Amino acid sequence: MYDVTFQTEPRYKSVKYGQGTIYSSACGPASLCNALHVLDIATVSLPTMCKLAVSSGARVTGGTVMSTLLKAAAKKYPFVYRTTSKNAELLAHLKSGGAAILHAGTEYKLFSTSGHFVCAAAAKGSTITVLDSYWYGSKYTANAIRRNYVQVIQKGVVQTSLTQCGKATIDRAPSYYLLSRPAQTSASLPKQEESDMKYYKEFQDIPTYYQSAVKKLLDAGAISGTGNGLELSEDLCRVFTILDKAGLLKI
Repeated sequence: MYDVTFQTEPRYKSVKYGQGTIYSSACGPASLCNALHVLDIATVSLPTMCKLAVSSGARVTGGTVMSTLLKAAAKKYPFVYRTTSKNAELLAHLKSGGAAILHAGTEYKLFSTSGHFVCAAAAKGSTITVLDSYWYGSKYTANAIRRNYVQVIQKGVVQTSLTQCGKATIDRAPSYYLLSRPAQTSASLPKQEESDMKYYKEFQDIPTYYQSAVKKLLDAGAISGTGNGLELSEDLCRVFTILDKAGLLKI
């Protein structure tokens, strides 16, 4: 059981957070509260974290700048952090006992219909346990993606796959903020990353979401097989897709 910090408590509807309210806009501070609690570093109230976000300049029009908030919070609480957009690094980090903040975008509406921060608390196999501070009863039955790929464990706690987390954050850079106790930083992470990396030998093995961008490059002869299949990594497919969505993949 997880003790989740929720921004959607009725009392927060009238509590200001920058231009909005804690209820409507404080997913960034709430996800950090949840991450610090998961790591057993600190139990921080949401209004306290929101005040830190405002005073540090992390609260801006339209959202929270997570890098600014983390820099300010790391001076007050004993944690270290780094960023990545690689699924393999997220998975290895969670399995080593770390926590993460996922920056969901607008392209793939798994966690929200707009930008949203959630906390990744644990991983088992390729299943990720996520704490979602913006909670209402019908949220994870609201669209087909959520119904098909998310399992609700308890209020505010859901499980989904690593692949789904990658899709939900594909239009945000960085996608993941990895938080640890200082002693949890591991020099062996590159080795873990290599062992967890997914490679696709055949085009049909590539997830459908990435296929359009990869096909453009294959048809243009920009990429080809290695003699042992395509050997395209998931991260490379992800980069191709980001470039394609941004209109930069001009073949």
